[in-house]
Amino acid sequence: MNIRLCLLRLGLCFQVGVELRVRGCGETMDGALNGVSTDAERAGARDELAGAPGNGRVDSYGENPREWAVSVRWENDTFGGTDRFYTDGVSISAIHRGAGWLDGFADWLPWGEGQRSVGYDVGQVIVTSSDKLLAFPDPKDRPYAGALLAGLTLHVEKGRCYHGLKLIAGVVGPWSFAEEIQTEVHRMAGVDLPQGWDYQLGNEPVVDVVYEHRRRYRLWGDGPGFAFEALPTGTVMLGNLLTQGQVGGQIRWGYHLPDDFGLTLLRGMGHLPPPRRAGTATGGSSWGAYCYGGVHANLVLHNITLDGNTWQDSRSVDKELFVPAAEVGAAVTTPHFVTAFSYVFMGREFEGQKQNSEFGAFTVTYLF
Repeated sequence: MNIRLCLLRLGLCFQVGVELRVRGCGETMDGALNGVSTDAERAGARDELAGAPGNGRVDSYGENPREWAVSVRWENDTFGGTDRFYTDGVSISAIHRGAGWLDGFADWLPWGEGQRSVGYDVGQVIVTSSDKLLAFPDPKDRPYAGALLAGLTLHVEKGRCYHGLKLIAGVVGPWSFAEEIQTEVHRMAGVDLPQGWDYQLGNEPVVDVVYEHRRRYRLWGDGPGFAFEALPTGTVMLGNLLTQGQVGGQIRWGYHLPDDFGLTLLRGMGHLPPPRRAGTATGGSSWGAYCYGGVHANLVLHNITLDGNTWQDSRSVDKELFVPAAEVGAAVTTPHFVTAFSYVFMGREFEGQKQNSEFGAFTVTYLF
């Protein structure tokens, strides 16, 4: 009996060692176990790194049942007391972990090995001129535009690394129903109706591909309790909707930080995988709360809401190539809910823009 136990332990050690040697994020077992205090928690962390099927880690072969999450994100400049430029964005997403129809595609990717999730989302974006009471908007002001979009995303998490690949498709112009939505909301709220939608961008199909890479570093804090983390990010978007590169990151401090890769904006991935409920970075606490902040630098090569339509004449303005952004926010997590609010500051996006853009972003996620 003792001989069998020794052989089992030897096999586990060999499996963990091989797994750590092929990890793309360069994380050692000792580094992964930093911040894990009890023997039980350290054993759970070893199981997670080794890909043990019983701990909620979903591998590419679908040995575990799917876990689903539904998320709603709403971005609006009403939180900042304004009603101009990027004025509203809303998106609804469903994400599942487990075996999926994108597994064959993920196997071909150099970073496709890890815990995979597939996300589906639909959303709408509305941008307007600074003075919506003008029936003939200033030609030097931001054009009216709306976009109705659908997204398909492959998320891959492994250790302290995240990779995401997203395909966005939709339409810009009257078919986005932005005019009808904004007019009806203003009518219900009893405020002045926008007058310049006759000069919005024309109908045009749009397609974008987004790739994002994130990492997570524990800077302070051991085991359950308070901790401090940094999450650097890099994003590339390519298409006739938006072509840009972004670098930046977030820092967060709080109690029982979730085992995830932070939050994002609709101008990017839109939604990220929810916290992993098993083998969490903080010992699997039932709830947590944290505050966060971030800065980003955007190099914008094309933005259809500024550059105008691709194949027909429309209003346009000269865009700024460099657009800085910053955000602050707070989040609360429970076993089944994640709720977050952030306030975002965007630098000036086009020449002649007199004010920066500011908006609030509210996110609610339900895990089941």
